[in-house]
Amino acid sequence: MRKLLVIIAFGFVLLGCESKSSTHLESTPSVFIDTTVVHLTDTVGNPDKVTVSAKLPRERALSAAKDYHPMTGKWFEGENGFSLITSYTSEETEAGSDVGAALGKVPEGRSVRFQITSRDKDGKRLQQITEYMADIKNTVDGRLDFSYNIPEQPNTNYLLSIEIVSPEGVVEDTMLAPIFVPPNELNARLTVKQPIDGSGQTELSLYNAGPTELYFGYGYGIYQKVSDGWKLLPDDSAVPAIGFRLKPGESHQEEVRFPGKLEPGDYRVVKQIEGYMTDVSVKLAAEFKI
Repeated sequence: MRKLLVIIAFGFVLLGCESKSSTHLESTPSVFIDTTVVHLTDTVGNPDKVTVSAKLPRERALSAAKDYHPMTGKWFEGENGFSLITSYTSEETEAGSDVGAALGKVPEGRSVRFQITSRDKDGKRLQQITEYMADIKNTVDGRLDFSYNIPEQPNTNYLLSIEIVSPEGVVEDTMLAPIFVPPNELNARLTVKQPIDGSGQTELSLYNAGPTELYFGYGYGIYQKVSDGWKLLPDDSAVPAIGFRLKPGESHQEEVRFPGKLEPGDYRVVKQIEGYMTDVSVKLAAEFKI
């Protein structure tokens, strides 16, 4: 899935969004009546009140983990750190996805203990979700992998721990990684400025009322109201492949360029958004007149 990475790349082309790309145009007929557009609205949920998620800031999550032995740097820093940890899950992850870590090697004579624990609003341990103890006998070509299917419980904080344990059972070093499953809820509003006569463009604004961060790219569809419904206006202009994460309480502005001179009438700008690291997706439509 999208999770088991130290670094997440955000450059992407948002599939499913009404894009202004040339690829989209090739599969779009010159006249396309979308029967779903008439049912779209400019809001989802209640965008009039900002709510935030229960996600703990990283430093607070780490400082509250008093139930673990402190990090000593013996194995997880410097030269050892680069050769031990090859990947691990951190930050947001989708409910029900696989999370875990991989070690490039196991220190000689030591064992490794992996745990995933749920945390309360202050970062303290609520429950041990799973534990896996392994040593060099459990490696494959010297590599040790740990993976677990995170519970499908939205708006929940977890902590992934990796401990190196001596033959005497003493924890020699600890690595902790906060994990958060975002809430499965969207509250947002899409608005479009009334264009100035003859300008050939306008501006959309997307507002996120939370609690989930919004995830989307550049791109939109422009629809014209006709007798049969709403007609998609073909557009062959390119769209930068950039992904955005919009936090609760923030807005995103985007220039909307018309595909040629628009005749007088009613129009809708349609944009698709999703909840970051969730399976929630929605199309919003805001109207303007020419």
